[in-house]
Amino acid sequence: MQDLESRIERLVKDGRHQEAADLLVAHGEPGRAAELYAAVWKWDEAIAIAEQSGLLAQAYRHALSAQDRDACGRLLHLLEDHPEQAVRAAVHAESKGLVLDAARLREAAGEAEAAASLYEQASEYRDAARCRLALGQPRQAGMLYERRLREDPEDAETALALGRILAQFGRWDHAVRALQSASEDPTHERPALRLMIACFAAMGLDEAAGSRLDALRVLQRELEPDLPVTVPEFLEREFGDRRGVAALVGKEQGDRLLAGRYRVLRPLGAGATGRVLLAHDAFHDREVAVKVLNVGGGAAGRDAFVRFAREARVAAGISHPNVVKVFEFNPDGPFLVMEHMAGGTLADRLIGPDEAPRAYSPPQTALMGRAVLAALEAVHRRGVVHRDIKPANVFFAEGGDVKLGDFGVAHLTDLGATLTGALMGTLAYMSPEQITGSRRPDASTDLYAFGVILFRCLTGRLPFPGPDFVSQHLEMTPPAPSEVAPWLGDAFDDLIATLLQKETRDRPDSAGEVLDRMRDLPWGDVELPPETSAAPRVTTEPPAPMHETDRYRVLGDGPAGTRLAKDELLDRRVELLDADAETRERLRAFARADGPFLQAIYAIDDERGLVVLEHPSGRPLGELGRGSRDRAIAQVRQALKRLHAERVAHGAVDGAHVLVGPSRACLRVSLVAATDPAGDWESLDALGARR
Repeated sequence: MQDLESRIERLVKDGRHQEAADLLVAHGEPGRAAELYAAVWKWDEAIAIAEQSGLLAQAYRHALSAQDRDACGRLLHLLEDHPEQAVRAAVHAESKGLVLDAARLREAAGEAEAAASLYEQASEYRDAARCRLALGQPRQAGMLYERRLREDPEDAETALALGRILAQFGRWDHAVRALQSASEDPTHERPALRLMIACFAAMGLDEAAGSRLDALRVLQRELEPDLPVTVPEFLEREFGDRRGVAALVGKEQGDRLLAGRYRVLRPLGAGATGRVLLAHDAFHDREVAVKVLNVGGGAAGRDAFVRFAREARVAAGISHPNVVKVFEFNPDGPFLVMEHMAGGTLADRLIGPDEAPRAYSPPQTALMGRAVLAALEAVHRRGVVHRDIKPANVFFAEGGDVKLGDFGVAHLTDLGATLTGALMGTLAYMSPEQITGSRRPDASTDLYAFGVILFRCLTGRLPFPGPDFVSQHLEMTPPAPSEVAPWLGDAFDDLIATLLQKETRDRPDSAGEVLDRMRDLPWGDVELPPETSAAPRVTTEPPAPMHETDRYRVLGDGPAGTRLAKDELLDRRVELLDADAETRERLRAFARADGPFLQAIYAIDDERGLVVLEHPSGRPLGELGRGSRDRAIAQVRQALKRLHAERVAHGAVDGAHVLVGPSRACLRVSLVAATDPAGDWESLDALGARR
């Protein structure tokens, strides 16, 4: 062997690579022979030796170096039958930026999760959806098919596949639209008609189902002369049940799904006319709040349903970051599906641990108030008056975002108000004109209630304490906030007095006007009263002042050299990182890459040398089972793509930097000054290979 090595070394030194390669082949080392040819750029010989010897991944690497697309295509086809080599070839393809080739190779290697992510990156949404279906992820597949159809609405094959998934989740009306598109292509017309019949039947549209059955009978009269004549008979033959697809939806989960799609987790609350449930949306894989109407029959029940349907129409028509989003209205429930606001309500935050009322700090009040006013400005522009502005309808997302919700008594300004309608709302926050029904509610009606909220937040009590709210709202002049909470000073008195005027003409004209006035108030400059002074007419201690520079209360050491802290303004945990100028500049690039699977960077303070980071929750990647691990790897892959698009390498893709929570994986920021994105992909592959 030593003699062979010496001979090879001499031949190479003399430039006689052909002889050295032949010698290696003769001694059963074709891989080394191929590398010798590659070293002197004799790519054809390198590819041929490796391919003939069954070293397909090596041959593919040489074909990539030679930019020989014909050889690459041939080898890709061969590698599909050799999954153990396809994995290695995929790494070579990714290093060259050949995402589609890498996707095919990952799929051939049985790595469907990675393949789906790569197909999506290459905008091959139909192939990505196929992989998602193989993984048992119809929801993700459905969304990918939808993206494909936005690109090519005439793709009948994709439309048929989407229709099947939508029907599986009980979204029969949407399924029908996809199937109608698929049926325009003769190749897919028959299967589309079969499923369309079932979907129409599930919606109770018997005539439409019968019409589609007649069309199918015409098409199949020679191939299938015994096709049933009636829809129930057809459904029983096709699905084993006369209810058709309706009998299959939700069968695996028992019958605990609403509309075959929403799995109820627990109740969130209840009222006189319904209840709100926390549910899991199986199609979009997210938690939602489902508001279910529960009323009796008769005129009262009909009125309640009309109001409920109005809420759905009004709320669904408003898209604004400070308005709770409505996803769906199902009149058959009836129920309304909304985004779940996991942070609770303002009403929750105005009650102390001892159940006693408490005030809200001025900076928190300002943050909340601006968000509510921005929402009101948006809804008022649409001619909508909310009519039930109160702390229980001001919601907080998990990250601290403030949103206005519950349009259950929202009133369109072009409709007349009845006395019954006028008395809807909550008396403690109700304007005089709502109580008396003396005039149609308008924007000033909501601003009056907003004034009550401001008073309540700043002072810890209501301006009209009750119990006779009606006479107090109609006749009593409210006290100034400074009378109730002297430590506030008189800066807030004028605004709140204007908002609480009895006559609508004396209040501000718009939410925008109130926003402008709020900007000029000293929300962060409130001084504490002397230690000995009592807070007159308030049951709790006054709030401590909060400035931007001391809003973060340090709790202890955090991960990776950070300090764990509480953001007192937004009531959330964060990580504080002391960073030099170079590190701050690097983290700015991370911030630009912002995505759902990257640790969020909330703020970069150059003056203080401070970076405020998200404090993600979750378990280290190594603790997860294979299915969850594969999903997490695919999400980290998406995070890296965003980073690399900003020309930033992560440099530390490892178990310590990947946390996996209940709804996402999070790639923590890295302080490593890395420059090679290829190293990130290699680290991710190594991370995904560990079992």
